[in-house]
Amino acid sequence: MNIFRLIFDNLRRGTVSFPLPHQHECTSSEYRGLIQNDAARCVGCGSCAYVCPTGAISVTRSGDTFRWTYDPGKCTFCARCIDRCRPKTLTQESMLPPLYSTAGELKQVLDMVKKKPVRPAPLAVAAMPAAPVAAQKTAASSTAIPVAAANLEPVPIAPIAAHPEPGV
Repeated sequence: MNIFRLIFDNLRRGTVSFPLPHQHECTSSEYRGLIQNDAARCVGCGSCAYVCPTGAISVTRSGDTFRWTYDPGKCTFCARCIDRCRPKTLTQESMLPPLYSTAGELKQVLDMVKKKPVRPAPLAVAAMPAAPVAAQKTAASSTAIPVAAANLEPVPIAPIAAHPEPGV
């Protein structure tokens, strides 16, 4: 095909793309957009930064504070950080990111105080007297059987079998 013919056909067709600024609509509910961090629940573990293949997320610590930084210009929207986040503070928007003209315009920086992970309270154990464990011998074998003083059935301990020699 002649190059001049291709240029002429493209000029005749006119504009094919949307003029900017254009408001895009969400493509689907499963669309993976910008990462959002809930700073109130984030514990600053840094596992999101550890699994990020492009280094779009970084966590820097200094004492009891840490800085969580997200640069969407480096992000591939793979959602590994969301899968790894144990407190589930990371989410992805389902909308297309806004248009921007300078690099780093959408960069997010959160300065937070490191929190201890919330663990469930231990269950209170009822005070039980420690029962002494006695060893007694059965009439059938000379193997010691541990018996608890709390009316438990004795459990026989099997002797350890000798390993056969190789080649026998």
